[in-house]
Amino acid sequence: MDGLTKNGCRATSLIVLLTAATAGCYVEQPLTTLPPPPATRITAVLTDSGTVAMSNAIGPGALAVEGVVTSASNDVWVMQMLRVDHRDGRSIDWNREAVSFAPSLLTQPNVKVLDKRRSWLAAGGLVIGAYVLAQAFDLFGSPDEEGEEPPPQAGLILSGGK
Repeated sequence: MDGLTKNGCRATSLIVLLTAATAGCYVEQPLTTLPPPPATRITAVLTDSGTVAMSNAIGPGALAVEGVVTSASNDVWVMQMLRVDHRDGRSIDWNREAVSFAPSLLTQPNVKVLDKRRSWLAAGGLVIGAYVLAQAFDLFGSPDEEGEEPPPQAGLILSGGK
């Protein structure tokens, strides 16, 4: 394998490893505390009336939202928006802009939490995968490669004496 192809394979392998390591670390669980406490990361589906009522704030055809709660009462939830999923399949990322929702416009609220078990398993898989890749691409180096001579052995130099 030439150097350019080998480097491309290394980069691709690293990207695949990092993606796999971070993909399964979060889980969604039903929101059990109403109203949600501040700093809770939630996802929720909009009701049909919620899609219509919130179209000016988050765009027409919104299906689901994800955000971080900044304040919440029984009447209104204020979230820093992270993402809005639309009925046509688009998913639009937001930059934590604050949007207020009436709780009656949201259904199926879930909280996103870090799954420690999955995170540790992913970290272990990342370490093992990195080691296997390093061995496969000989990143640690080996003095016995073809074309390389082993380093000289230390030896005793005898002087011929007169």
